[in-house]
Formats: sequence, C-alpha cells, structure tokens
Amino acid sequence: MLRKIKSVLLLCLMAGAAMAVNGAWHSIHRGQAAAALPAELTVRFAGREDAAYILRDLGGYVAVYEGRKARDPAEVTAIETACLRASDRRLLKEGIPAADSRELLGLLEDLGS
Repeated sequence: MLRKIKSVLLLCLMAGAAMAVNGAWHSIHRGQAAAALPAELTVRFAGREDAAYILRDLGGYVAVYEGRKARDPAEVTAIETACLRASDRRLLKEGIPAADSRELLGLLEDLGS
C-alpha cells in the first residue's frame, strides 16, 4: 500500500514538473513570434536622421552611438538585450534615435527597468 502511494505521489510530482516546464517554455518563447511593430512606433522613429544619439544592440548589450554615422559606440551599457521585450529588440536592430541627452536618459531608463 505504501509503495502504491509513493508511486502515485511521484507520478503527480512528475506531471507537475512537466506542466511547469511547458508553461515556462511558452512564456519565454511567446514574444519571439510577435507581430510587426505598431505603426505609431515606426512613425515615431522614422525620419530622425538628425538624432544626437542612437541606441543599438552590440554583442547582446544596449550601446549608445553619437549619431547615425558613428561606427564605434560612445558607451556600452550593462542592459542585456536578451532580457528586453521582442519589440524593443527589433527597435534596437534598426536603431532607436534620441534627439538629446534628456531623451537618451529616458530611453535608457525605460530599457533598463
């Protein structure tokens, strides 16, 4: 009888672990199949070639470039791009412009939180 109870308990624990792994897998990979960026974001960042700063992904971290034509980053932050939402990662691939240091600090604060 005790052996049967142990077997049932073990089976329940294994089923619970399988459901937890399945839920974690889907929560991690849900954002990867996200739709295109909303139009308001695309419009907001379009035509900002005169931006003083550009945020981009560099080696898995958010990097700050001074203008669109800069080849080397002015600073590489400690913000890991893998931890960001899929939409933020897509924006970083294109480059997120910031008109001035105030906007740059706001963007970095948003990405870092």
